[in-house]
Amino acid sequence: MRAAAIQLAVGRSVDDTIEAARSLVDEAAADGADFVVLPELYAVPFVQPQPDPEYFALAETLEGPSNTMAREASARHGITVVSSVFEAAAVPGIYHNTSCTYSAGELVQTYRKSHLPFSNGFPEKFYFRPGEEAPSAVDTVAGRVGTIICYERHFPELARAVALDGAIAMALPVACASKPMRDVFQIELRALAIANGMGVVCANRSGLEVEKDYFGTSAVYGPSGEILAQVDDGDGIAIADLDPVTIAATRRTRPFLRDRRPDMYASLV
Repeated sequence: MRAAAIQLAVGRSVDDTIEAARSLVDEAAADGADFVVLPELYAVPFVQPQPDPEYFALAETLEGPSNTMAREASARHGITVVSSVFEAAAVPGIYHNTSCTYSAGELVQTYRKSHLPFSNGFPEKFYFRPGEEAPSAVDTVAGRVGTIICYERHFPELARAVALDGAIAMALPVACASKPMRDVFQIELRALAIANGMGVVCANRSGLEVEKDYFGTSAVYGPSGEILAQVDDGDGIAIADLDPVTIAATRRTRPFLRDRRPDMYASLV
């Protein structure tokens, strides 16, 4: 698997942002990437610091322009692309923060963010209805992968669920803007990779947007928590190889999945 995290600044029109994303996905594919992850709600400005009903006008269906670009790029290059969209559901007035995984042009997984913050300028519970399904893994042309979304990195059970379902890599679309927390952010992602012996492909925004300064730092993390590739600021691509053989060997030498004792602490969850 050759994984790529796409980093974008969203300071332009929706159409221009989608075109910028298309160009970066094409560039990643030309460099051999077969597992490409886009940032959280990559095509539109992220949620406003204060609840604002006008923001709902930016929502789109799963067949809208954000996912259309990802599906077409996935088909064009024969790769896996994880797209993130502000979803307007079929039921009027219901919206989700949704990630869709396309494998060679086919939609193989839809995951709706199930853990939503309402703090620190991110009142997501006002905008989104939480998803009802737990994260899981799915087979793609790049390998078996799964997805969790941004705030959900704080809940290690979710990454563990993806790993237990056989994923060798996990997509993590994020919108993270607190620069003083950047070191903690990286430590947390490295810990998720180590605890589960899998790759983590984290794609963030970059730049100033609606009173928030997104710090970028999109990266590909290896199964030992190593940073294999990283983009600091601005538009760019973090791209690196994730070797399934190395991941399998890591899980043998650090058999955390084997040594779990859910019988002892199942009551806690």
